[in-house]
Amino acid sequence: MRKISAILSSILFPLSAAVGQPLLNPDEAVNLALTQNLSLRLAQGEADIARQNNTPANAGLLPMVNLAVNETFTLSAFQQRLANGNEFNELGAPFNNLNGSVQLSWVIFEGGRARLAKDRLQALDEQARLNLQAAVQQITAQVLLAYYDVVYSRLQERTFAGLIALNEERLRIAEGRVAAGVAAQTDVLQARVDLNQLRANLLQQEAATAVAKGILNQLLARPPQTPFDVVLFMDVLYEPDRERLLTRAQTESPLLLALQKAAEAAARTVDEANALRGPRITANGQFVALRTDNGAGFIRNNNQAGFAVGASLVMPLYTGGNLKRQVEVARIAAEQASLRLDAQRLDIETAIENQIALFRAQKQVLDLERLNGQAADESLRISLERFRLGQSSALEVQAAQSALEQTRSRQNLALYNLKRTEIQLRLLTADF
Repeated sequence: MRKISAILSSILFPLSAAVGQPLLNPDEAVNLALTQNLSLRLAQGEADIARQNNTPANAGLLPMVNLAVNETFTLSAFQQRLANGNEFNELGAPFNNLNGSVQLSWVIFEGGRARLAKDRLQALDEQARLNLQAAVQQITAQVLLAYYDVVYSRLQERTFAGLIALNEERLRIAEGRVAAGVAAQTDVLQARVDLNQLRANLLQQEAATAVAKGILNQLLARPPQTPFDVVLFMDVLYEPDRERLLTRAQTESPLLLALQKAAEAAARTVDEANALRGPRITANGQFVALRTDNGAGFIRNNNQAGFAVGASLVMPLYTGGNLKRQVEVARIAAEQASLRLDAQRLDIETAIENQIALFRAQKQVLDLERLNGQAADESLRISLERFRLGQSSALEVQAAQSALEQTRSRQNLALYNLKRTEIQLRLLTADF
């Protein structure tokens, strides 16, 4: 009887890790993914690009200053006759022209378009950072889901392993009863059939575990066959609060906040397009230095240096409706961005409501299956002892064993679904 109780306890509390494999806990898995995952690196690159683009110069708020230097050398036949009758003739006369300037150009008025562009770049920069945060949250959720896929599969393995041990005990009892002449050989044969079925189930579950481990290794940017084992435990301490979750989703969800920034950037684009209809005033200034050397002629060299300033005004009078088209396209894009934001907000609220309902249902299922598990454990314990004493048939033991197998599998599944629902709720509310 004590041996049977020990076997049942091994089904209830399967906490040991696989021998020879390094133990990987959930936090370690997430940390590995956040440093190695390729998708996250791509999101980081997008955020870096947006940050580099968010500058006053890119928005057009700063002047442009250029240095220009030019030199031209000419060797030519030269003939020049002056009004006083003097004449210059030179074959192969050298001429050299050297000039340099520092040029400044600054748009001093364009209807506020540069400031609007800077606001748009700022919104895009913030959107990229929020997208990176959303990617971190998404990768964290994916890793945890993959991790608990492995945990669930390993728990199923342990359930089958414990049931195999129970069935081996049942087979031993049946063989003893047949040897004593108090039972039929069919009891032994049925026990062997059930035992082989459980062993086949275990093999299939081990294959499922290998697949789940490969998926997790892929998320961790590791070779698929990298060995590891998981902590065979899933807590159910999480308790969702509907109002808190809905509020947090509106204020903390990086996906939702990123869409808000996208809508802001789209609105700035409309204002920028409208600003194109107004005048554009550009101030220009330059310092010029010029030297000319002539190998022939009346003027042999010339040096000149000085400042030049000016301004230009450009006012669009007719563009064939192109400006109107740009404004209209920008307006439609802004409306689409706003609609995407509203749709995402509704999707998140709906998903939270659905996940809360699923969580509560799975919590109740888990409580029921735990009670069923206790009853199934006790039923199988009694049936095996009665079978050993010759007070029950093999059919009764088989039924009790099947009930325990189904109960434990349902309990593992309810626990797994509960954990998955928790992860989904944390993802929706950026609560990792």
